[in-house]
Amino acid sequence: MKLPPLQSLRSFEAVARLLSVTRAADDLCVSHSAVSHQIRKLEEWIGIQLVERNGRGIRLTEAGERYKFKVCEAFESISAETELLRKRNASPLVRVSCLPMFAVAWLMPQMHDFWGKFPDVQVAIQYARAAKVLDPDTVDVAIEHGNPSDFPDFVAIPLLDGTTVPVASPDYLQRNNYQSPADLKGLSLLHDAERKFWHLWLKKMSIDFDLDLAMAETGLLFPDGNLTLAACLAGEGVALLPRSVVLSQLRAKTLVSLSTVAIEEEKSYLLLTPKNRPVTRSALLFAHWMQSLPGTIKIGVPKGIQ
Repeated sequence: MKLPPLQSLRSFEAVARLLSVTRAADDLCVSHSAVSHQIRKLEEWIGIQLVERNGRGIRLTEAGERYKFKVCEAFESISAETELLRKRNASPLVRVSCLPMFAVAWLMPQMHDFWGKFPDVQVAIQYARAAKVLDPDTVDVAIEHGNPSDFPDFVAIPLLDGTTVPVASPDYLQRNNYQSPADLKGLSLLHDAERKFWHLWLKKMSIDFDLDLAMAETGLLFPDGNLTLAACLAGEGVALLPRSVVLSQLRAKTLVSLSTVAIEEEKSYLLLTPKNRPVTRSALLFAHWMQSLPGTIKIGVPKGIQ
């Protein structure tokens, strides 16, 4: 594709649109002589006169009128499409999908920091549901628990360690005279969505303690981690919770860990961004911000984000 010099085309578009070299110069923020020079340069490049004097003003030649139609139409189209792209990229709304417990226990207590740094960016947080497949077209940033290979439609970066340990409120343990894992048989187990996790932990723990694996079939079953955490904080029993997510509760001693023996050690809390579509600047700011928070895994940010 062989095109005339862009600056010359831009000058001609302004002159043809405004029918004045002076007003075209003002529109382009250049001098009158600079516009005249670019018009002559374009005419020399094409080999035909496009603009001629008309008394004190100017007018377009027949060729200039024909050329004006195509050039102005092209510049209008470029301008309109550019504005659409700018608006889409600058959109402040970030759609964030989070696991319930991660959202309540880890993300929300720190959101004041994000809004303080980026007051113009709106964040719409929604709960992710385990049974629902994550849609890369309706989510800008997501937090899920697992391995990167579990989410083929997303760029997946580890954000937090996914190690899970048994925790309970200190008041609950004191009321039930808990001293060591051997006392677990006297405690109520709290389950997050499935009972298999307690079965895995009890099986791992039974190497050193005589624990009945059938305990995993007892206790309250909750539909999500947020309710499991709430019950645990309320002193309803012992729950297997991700250590990194409830770290603030462990530090504040509203929860205590019963053992260092853990499960889910091979998994992480993953920061996900869509793989096959551009991610907005606002979403990128949010992803960067989450990775900057204390305790997160520092291994870079998604590539190819606009």
